[in-house]
Amino acid sequence: MSNRREAVMTMVLALGLALFADPLASGQLRPLTIRLGVHTSVLGAPDVIAIREGYFKQEGLEVEWRRFALGKEGRDAMIAGAIDINATAPTPFLIGLEKGIPYSAIAINSFFCGTNHIVVRKDSDLNSVAQLKGKRIGLPKGTITDYVFVARMAPSFGLRVGDYEIANIPDAKDRIPSLVAKAIDAAALNDPFVSVGEHDGLIRSIENYCKYDPLPFIATATNKVVKDKPDAVVAYLRGWLRAVKLLKEDPVKAATIYGEDQKSLGHDVPVAVLDRSLRRMTWDPEITPKMEQYLADQAKDLVAGSGEGRLKAIPDIAKALNRDLLRKASQGR
Repeated sequence: MSNRREAVMTMVLALGLALFADPLASGQLRPLTIRLGVHTSVLGAPDVIAIREGYFKQEGLEVEWRRFALGKEGRDAMIAGAIDINATAPTPFLIGLEKGIPYSAIAINSFFCGTNHIVVRKDSDLNSVAQLKGKRIGLPKGTITDYVFVARMAPSFGLRVGDYEIANIPDAKDRIPSLVAKAIDAAALNDPFVSVGEHDGLIRSIENYCKYDPLPFIATATNKVVKDKPDAVVAYLRGWLRAVKLLKEDPVKAATIYGEDQKSLGHDVPVAVLDRSLRRMTWDPEITPKMEQYLADQAKDLVAGSGEGRLKAIPDIAKALNRDLLRKASQGR
């Protein structure tokens, strides 16, 4: 009888330990999870800071992340079902909507016109976009950088399609080597690559994009993750908003954290240089009516045939704007 009682007690104890060890069995939830695309330029700075500072973990979120050189590459990874959240520019965002990609805008990642430049070699005799007639220009095709240059910037200097040659160089890190090798005469480039190239004495800017477009970058989430895991998306936005707040209120600290990430990628750049490049960015997350109108106007331009005329019809933009998640994430902050 004693042996039987001991056996029962042992089973009870084992069951109790199993319940304690298994958070689901004990009524506790596993951490929320998100698969995230992080941009390699300063557009990805808030994500990098939130990851390195543990902001996402502090919001109860486990993040699996991958770097992308272009927003549209992250968009395509969303199509493939590989990631849940990514930021992309309006042109690929609108193209994706027209093609029926099931995703929604959940915030404005940033406005990056101040950090997007047309650059040339430091020893080049080119000093204006007007001088690019007959020249070869490195651009990432199918992006807003490409679209704004072709449809707005170049025409403002009297240049038409055919007056210059475009070399499609998707990854920004490959454009400075192409300039140095004289494979191209100029390139569109954004930070930290502009600030790194200037610091190294390799390039100089002849124009930035702000006269032609504010260049918003749009944080997007798949409709599946919005439906199945809205709490995870809100947790992501809360961690991300903490990083945006740091960028605004303590930019030197933010630049220092971002600089550590750059070192891990082989870019040992002084904090002051990165601080200057990050201050060129504008962080304003809300999807405003003005932003909705901007997207509508952009879609009309694309349908009309500006640039390459990439849209056959204007997508339902209003349906693709989800303001509720950011509102929830912002409560109490």
